[in-house]
Amino acid sequence: MKKKEKADNKTSLVWKMAIGSAVSWEVAKLVGSNHPYLAPLSLILCLQPTIDQSIRFSFHRIVGTAIGVILTAYIVSHLYMNGWILGLLMLGGTYIAKWLRLDKTVLHQVALTILLIFTFERNSKDYALDRIIDTIIGVIIAILIHMLLFPPDFTKKAAESFKKLAHQLSETLLELSKWVQLEWGQGKGNIVEYKVNNLLQELNMTKEILQTASKSLKFNPISKKHKIILSRYQMEMQKMNAGYEYISNIVKTLKEWEKEGTLSSSDKMELGNDLKVLSEFFEDLKGIQQGNTNNWKYKEQKMLLESLQSKMPLYPTPSHKVYKDSFYLETTKLLKNL
Repeated sequence: MKKKEKADNKTSLVWKMAIGSAVSWEVAKLVGSNHPYLAPLSLILCLQPTIDQSIRFSFHRIVGTAIGVILTAYIVSHLYMNGWILGLLMLGGTYIAKWLRLDKTVLHQVALTILLIFTFERNSKDYALDRIIDTIIGVIIAILIHMLLFPPDFTKKAAESFKKLAHQLSETLLELSKWVQLEWGQGKGNIVEYKVNNLLQELNMTKEILQTASKSLKFNPISKKHKIILSRYQMEMQKMNAGYEYISNIVKTLKEWEKEGTLSSSDKMELGNDLKVLSEFFEDLKGIQQGNTNNWKYKEQKMLLESLQSKMPLYPTPSHKVYKDSFYLETTKLLKNL
């Protein structure tokens, strides 16, 4: 699925660059430009992964171009052309952009504009003016094409990442249950900790993908439904965070508890079953895109919470019960966040 998605994104970009370049070239010629290639050049550079990024890059390109033209267009016709003069002009132009606290992208555009005007303005007196006009034409067409022709949308990718994270959380809880019920005393703690580290990486990756997906829908005219879906994912991520913190803390408790070796058969069954229930909860979160989140009933959650609270002794003694109390305190904390 990921390979197909990447192929689709590349296909979309190919069509956008081809159509946009043709249209921007013809529009530039229509307004009288003698350098129409500058319009598709801007278009190609401004087709960023998301519409929001394209708009920001386009703004930086226009500002950088304007600074470069204003600084260079008049001066260049009165100076002898050599590398030292070019360096001084670039130093002055980019330093002005830095002094104005403009983005680094603007500095690159200032330097590029100075270089091209320094090179072409002597041979074509209209180059500086064409560069500003054609840049604006390319920018406008790039944004319009990005918005109207296959607008970027990473909702599907975010859904897949969220589903994978929910499954991984569920599997890790199931692994903990298996450890407690069937593999206690076999020193499995280090293996589980390694899986918890992988879980953290998956959690951070999902957050980044959700953030990118949200940005991809900004200025997208047909994204209302997907914005609703992503907002639900963002809310559910709070549960994912709580789930990870719970697992991370529980593993530490279980490792210490295993060293004591004091875990009765009834405790094994009880703790393992609680972990299985939580595993089922996170597995059910995979269906939120279709609205199928009713498998985990509020009533069941409340009953489990009351059950766990009733098991917590008020005054733990300095024995294995300390670990048991820690387990139930962490579980209670998690349930309050679900």
